[in-house]
Amino acid sequence: MRVWAAIVGFFLLTAADLLLQPGALAAQGNRVALVIGNSKYVYAPALPNPASDARLMADVLRKVGFNVIEGVDLDYAGMRDRLNKFTEASYDADTALIYYAGHGMQVNGKNYLIPVDAELTAPAHLKTRTVQMDELLAALPPDPAVGIVILDACRDNPLARTLAASLPKSRSTTAPGLAPIDVSGSDVGTGGVLIAFATDPGAISYDGGGANSPYTASLAKHLAEPGVELQSALTRVRGEVTAETNGKQRPWHNASLGREVFIGPQTPQPPAPVQPAPQPSATATPAESASSDGRGWEIEQRVWDEASKRNTLAHYEAYLQQFPNGAFADLARLNIDQLKKQPTTVVANAQSETSRSATAVESPAAAPKPEADAGTELTESAIGLDRQGKADLQERLLAIGYDLDAADGDFGAKTRRAIGQWQEANGLPPTTFLTPKQYARLKLDTDDALKTYRAERASEAQAKKQESVVPQRPQKPQPVVRARPRRQEQREAANPGPAPRPKATPARKSAYHMCNGIDGTFEIPAAQRCPLSGYANH
Repeated sequence: MRVWAAIVGFFLLTAADLLLQPGALAAQGNRVALVIGNSKYVYAPALPNPASDARLMADVLRKVGFNVIEGVDLDYAGMRDRLNKFTEASYDADTALIYYAGHGMQVNGKNYLIPVDAELTAPAHLKTRTVQMDELLAALPPDPAVGIVILDACRDNPLARTLAASLPKSRSTTAPGLAPIDVSGSDVGTGGVLIAFATDPGAISYDGGGANSPYTASLAKHLAEPGVELQSALTRVRGEVTAETNGKQRPWHNASLGREVFIGPQTPQPPAPVQPAPQPSATATPAESASSDGRGWEIEQRVWDEASKRNTLAHYEAYLQQFPNGAFADLARLNIDQLKKQPTTVVANAQSETSRSATAVESPAAAPKPEADAGTELTESAIGLDRQGKADLQERLLAIGYDLDAADGDFGAKTRRAIGQWQEANGLPPTTFLTPKQYARLKLDTDDALKTYRAERASEAQAKKQESVVPQRPQKPQPVVRARPRRQEQREAANPGPAPRPKATPARKSAYHMCNGIDGTFEIPAAQRCPLSGYANH
């Protein structure tokens, strides 16, 4: 009896110890993850980071209790195989997570993930050689499970430009990066779905200088942090990546979750024992000392959320005043610098009604020109010019005096040279490729010249048309042939007249004539005369 009591007591102590461990709550339930990283593309330059990004994320997720289905440099069949395995393994899961790093693209607002063997040269290849984003969402388990999709797939994609050349311009459009995904539909249950992107929709993310991209490196740092809820972790990632890239890349997520989600342990790890620290100086702010515990972090998070939502100088400065060394301090200073560079309008305070309406406007020259950014093939493709739009652009360049063969909608060497010359003349980087803002400026500057140019072309075409018309000689009117009366025809048929005599044809004059003489008749040439004696001419 004592032996059984000892065994039961041992199991009870073991269970209690497990429940008190930091990762116990996080490890509860069935959690499955699909992790894919594609780097070695056959028909596009290799990407340096996705393969190592996938290995890093797989390692992070395994450590917090996920069953990971992993794949690196997968072709179309390999991606299909891993997706099918994930669909089966995660069907009864409580939490299912998909992470993808590699090339992706958007066409007509839909997102596609690209295997390493995909060659996209025809519109049908989108259906037969890529994996649609809708298929990933369909692979997530049913309610009440939580579905999470993380995409580090917003890189500059040459495959998208190849495909764009073959798409019907009238009904198909491509754009940089990935399109936003709406997860607030009625099919989202009590669990919910979260979609996270490496950068804002339609923008480009960057590969890092090291083994991992800035987004995945920060994600691995914060995603499984003990005691940090999923959306709070993604907010930290956004602040860190934005600061690291100087605002060029801003991670983004869209969520419709029914409850808090913790990837790592739900309970924070107990702080390690430290030596007694000196008393804080009188200059230390209360917020700095409060931020060392969980409650302080929660306060900082709320202050930062409010500042980023308002996006004003006053709110960012208020955050920095309370948390000068906070987690988002660098990002707050960056946003303050950007807001100060924007032109502002200052309303002067005065006593009279007339002076109250006076405004002092910052000089536009003090602000950097937004169109001064260097144009690339990617920025020009974002304008979405079809053949007619390109022909219009060529006409504008012709209208202001640049040398082009014709406005045929084909951007050849002369068109590129003309674009570069226009950029250089306007103090812009002469890359020969336009940005959307440069295109808008070019249209604004050439509207009047284009109207004059088109009017001149129309008048020239009309003059040529008139010259090509040959005047026609007036035709003589044909005599009207009247029909004979019917009675006259009957009379002639009853009493036919004598048949007309054929005209006698005159006899052909002979070259000889006849002479009669003593000896009889003989012929001599017509030019000669018969002898006089004894001859007669006839």
